[in-house]
Amino acid sequence: MAKALVDIHAKFNPSGDNNSIEISRDDIAHYVGTATESLIRTLSDFKAEKLIEIKDGKILVSGLDKLKTLLY
Repeated sequence: MAKALVDIHAKFNPSGDNNSIEISRDDIAHYVGTATESLIRTLSDFKAEKLIEIKDGKILVSGLDKLKTLLY
C-alpha cells in the first residue's frame, strides 16, 4: 500500500510541488489489487501514524520519506 501511494504520488505529481493526490479510493484499491475496505483501513492506519492526511476527499502525503521506508 505504501508503495502504491508513493508511485501514485510520483505519477500525478512528478515535480513534488504538491502533496495532494486526487484519485478515488476505489481507483487506488484497483491499482493495488485489494478490496476498498482493506484500503480504507490501511489509509486510516497511515493517517493515525501521521503519514497522510485526508481533506475534502484528497489524500495529502505528509510523510513521503517515511512511506518510502515502508516499501520493504
